[in-house]
Amino acid sequence: MTAVAVTGTADAPARVASVRSFIGRRSRRSWLDWYAAGFALVIGAIYLSDILVSPLHRLSAQGGQATATHTAALQAVTGAGLVIGAGAGLLLLAQALGPLVLSPADASWLLLTPLSRRGILRRPALSAAAGATLAGALLGVLALAMAGPYLRPAGGSLPGSWLALSAVAGAGSCLAAVAVEALVQPGARSRAGAGVIAAALALVALAGALAAQASDALIRAVTAVFGGLATPDFTTAAIAAAAVACLAWLLLWRELAAFPAASLRTDSARSGRVLLAAGALNFSLLFWIAEDNHWRGRLLRSRPWPKLPPATVLAWADWRRLSRRPGPLAMVVIAAVFPALLGAAFTGQAHGILIAASLVAGAMAAGLQGTAGARRDMDSATMRRLLGVGPGQVLAARSVLPALLCTAWLALALTVLPAVGALSGWWWPALALAGPGVAAGVLRLARTAPVDPGNRGPDLPGGNTPPWMISRAISIAVAAGGSFPLIAAVRHGHADAGTLVAQLLVSVIAGGIYLMIAAATGR
Repeated sequence: MTAVAVTGTADAPARVASVRSFIGRRSRRSWLDWYAAGFALVIGAIYLSDILVSPLHRLSAQGGQATATHTAALQAVTGAGLVIGAGAGLLLLAQALGPLVLSPADASWLLLTPLSRRGILRRPALSAAAGATLAGALLGVLALAMAGPYLRPAGGSLPGSWLALSAVAGAGSCLAAVAVEALVQPGARSRAGAGVIAAALALVALAGALAAQASDALIRAVTAVFGGLATPDFTTAAIAAAAVACLAWLLLWRELAAFPAASLRTDSARSGRVLLAAGALNFSLLFWIAEDNHWRGRLLRSRPWPKLPPATVLAWADWRRLSRRPGPLAMVVIAAVFPALLGAAFTGQAHGILIAASLVAGAMAAGLQGTAGARRDMDSATMRRLLGVGPGQVLAARSVLPALLCTAWLALALTVLPAVGALSGWWWPALALAGPGVAAGVLRLARTAPVDPGNRGPDLPGGNTPPWMISRAISIAVAAGGSFPLIAAVRHGHADAGTLVAQLLVSVIAGGIYLMIAAATGR
């Protein structure tokens, strides 16, 4: 009874502040931690600015002098669809991680104390609000940048108030969406419904952006809407978004006093693992966690092993796993439209290093869906030894599925690009023969040793580089080298029969050399 009485007192928030102050005085970060965090933020900002420089440059276009070419219009419509899809994707990410979470230490003991629940959740709520504000403001400015050349203000140039109002509208919309996700966070059904709505919004936006690639009528309709916007429209959107955001956060603030601890503990533990793995670039840990969470508690129907050679039987397990869990692969297949959309939205063309990098990254993501068995072989070779087969035979059998997945994904992506008129020529789908070359890097990435943050490696003139980071960088380099003719062709926007022959040879050489080295070293 005493604990309950203390919880309801007016000075409970002050006690939360004193507890946090006590913890903060004993867990201060060193100057090196702050330097590393600041350096990472600066590097991230530099790379982000390089990607956004092209769309943001559209803000300098004069209203009455828009380059009314098909490429410019296509870039505007596709970019608007990608901005909406990116916003929906961020909402899905926030919904998967929380969006209201605590640190692992706070979730373990502070959450269960008789302190005010609202006082405990004040800081996480402010952090979520700050992140939503920054992301929403950036998306709002990007949306304005996409429509920039087709906006027709009275003065001939885009006024600064439009930029501010777009940022406010984007920030308010994102704030309201995050608050709604936090309100439905404790309920499983309502939370799933919010995720379905965000996923549907992303699919509709991406489908519209893809349809614009082959529909002049859709492009004209959307650009006509852009041309009809005026200052009252931006003002109304900003005021409405801010009002909805304030209402949603007031409702959330009222609910924080009795926010359920069960969902907070579960979501905090999940987000803590994700942040820990991302901080150490240990993304394989996330795959393990996702796999274990999916299969835990499920009963699978027993089936006899097929009458196949022992090495093929071990590889057959990967095929069965893929057929039993096709969801992640379906998401990767949908992502095959991204190279075409990225080219139209960011660069105004379908060739360039950004598009080539997206092709290789997508192929690697597809190939990784078939490497669960290869990852497990590095932890335990018991099954292989019981069947009496060598590591080279098993690896060769297991390499078939990743190679096929990489090839199929590249074939789909390279079919979409010419189909929407982004690339000319019929050679492009044939360059999917880069799949086996990419699969060599995928297998190497899946079979690398686990991340050991304590292993900092030797001190080199360029700094201290952990071996696990070097190994993963080499794996990506192997994938890029195995698909070098494809990368060169996409970068220059030209391919011919010679490119096809070169890619076939490079894929065979890269895949064969990797299998030989891996079999000889047992890795």
